[in-house]
Amino acid sequence: MWKRWAMATLAVASVLLAGCASTVTSQVTAFGDSPGFEGPRTYALTRTAEQQNNQEHATYERWLRTRLAGDGFSEQSPSSAHYLIGMNYGITQQMMRVAEPAYDPMFAPGPWGPWGRPWGWYGYPYGAPPAYIERDYPYALAGLQLRFTDRASGKEVYRVQANTSDGGTSLASAMPFLIDAALKQLPFPSGRTFNVQQKVGQ
Repeated sequence: MWKRWAMATLAVASVLLAGCASTVTSQVTAFGDSPGFEGPRTYALTRTAEQQNNQEHATYERWLRTRLAGDGFSEQSPSSAHYLIGMNYGITQQMMRVAEPAYDPMFAPGPWGPWGRPWGWYGYPYGAPPAYIERDYPYALAGLQLRFTDRASGKEVYRVQANTSDGGTSLASAMPFLIDAALKQLPFPSGRTFNVQQKVGQ
């Protein structure tokens, strides 16, 4: 149900590898012809067959309802709501290969400066430059897509996608950030990608 999300950029992945970040950065892209949401802000959530009777999906729906209420949307029955909103999401485990310097212990940078140990004033740049080894680091890339459809006409009026590699290793840990990022601006300008930063724990 969910297409593989694009590989995160090296800059985004490096933030994850640096440790437990104090902020989460999500990339958000939206598409829609209308400059705003016209008419009443009423909606009903739709489900795919595999989302039916799925407690994980039901949890994500509760989070989405809370966020939509903050934007002035109210939930109604599928027969009377102005918008039908579908939600797709997923997470993939990725690997990033990084080249790291490996120094000869005799000439490695130490507390005495970049030229080596006190007995090694012949270290780099006076000796051989460091060799480089490649290491693989795992990280998770999570994504969310929300699709707004006009119930009366069946026309898609707005689609927004958010993805992040900063939200942890599980979809459940990333989803609150993805939902908030996708609805941080409603609507986002069509066809452009924005970086949305959120503080962890707030």
